[in-house]
Amino acid sequence: MTHCTFEHALAETIQLARLAPSSHNCQPWTVHFDPVIHCGYLAIDKRRKLTGLPSLEREMLLSCGIFFHFLEQLVRLRGYPLHWRWCDAQEQQALAGEDRALIRFMPGPEQPQQQSAFASLSEQLQQRHTVRSAYRNTALSAQQHSELNTLLKPYPITLGIYYQHTHGKALARLTRTYAGLDFANRAAWRETYSYIRFDERRQYEDGFYLHNLFGPVSGSFKTFFKVAFHPRLSGLNKLLGLPAKMAQGLAELVEAGPQYLALSTTKEGDEALFRAGLGLGAMWLRLQQWGWAMHPISVLVQHDNARQALAESLSQAELPVFFARFGEPNESGSPAPRRHWQSILVSDTHGQAQPRTSGQ
Repeated sequence: MTHCTFEHALAETIQLARLAPSSHNCQPWTVHFDPVIHCGYLAIDKRRKLTGLPSLEREMLLSCGIFFHFLEQLVRLRGYPLHWRWCDAQEQQALAGEDRALIRFMPGPEQPQQQSAFASLSEQLQQRHTVRSAYRNTALSAQQHSELNTLLKPYPITLGIYYQHTHGKALARLTRTYAGLDFANRAAWRETYSYIRFDERRQYEDGFYLHNLFGPVSGSFKTFFKVAFHPRLSGLNKLLGLPAKMAQGLAELVEAGPQYLALSTTKEGDEALFRAGLGLGAMWLRLQQWGWAMHPISVLVQHDNARQALAESLSQAELPVFFARFGEPNESGSPAPRRHWQSILVSDTHGQAQPRTSGQ
């Protein structure tokens, strides 16, 4: 049996799990591990907590669930099954640095590594990108639909699948109506704008470049966007109708579909949202295995009125916590900046955290 210490496996797998998607690509997770008592915590990093909208708390819990699903699968393939549980209220406040603990985990006894499966999953994660461009009209088969439902059975999730020919026009109307809310809330747009990276020659550890949103763009477009959509010029860009034009472009993509999925939770509370994120991570990987991609339409679940309208349009009794268009992309997505693993993994000894190594 090839031996790999758990500490080495944890560091190696964080390097891959950090490729998980998150709102604004803020990557809100941190991992505290105590090498003395051999247990750790997954937490929300207080330095990366999104505050522009209350609903972003929900999205951070989903994102942390996706991250931990990737991490758990990778560590298991490296020979260490993880045993974990949801933290109680006292534990949530116990971490050094005031990070909010979500789950406590411990590695089980070392088992044989599954090297070929690890290499395959590693490749899938490195190729997984959010694709916001057009998709082919490849239809979801009945077998694939059944496969997704079966995959999500262990999680507190209700999955709804919808199609362009039945829902495309209605969803496009909702997008045109509500997409401007991204710009209407000054605090939310200020936070979003702070994550846009305009200099593609520099390396960042979070946020996104304009080409992650629009594909290849010219230098003049970047300059125009940087000025025209600056939060201080919100009155001017509204006068020029720029938010409406952005909403129209997004609506056209939404209308093209070709398929949509909506997730709602069957239970209330933060733990249910985290577990829903685990299921979302499993589903995202399955789509990746098919060569498919997802484009989350977050504005429709981040605002109460839009979320209610979306549920009514889909005839859902429960309000969705996640909504996306998905299918086989015409072109692959592009990588977004990522944190260095050393800024994610914190070595705690008896609750005292060592200073984080700053990311690249």
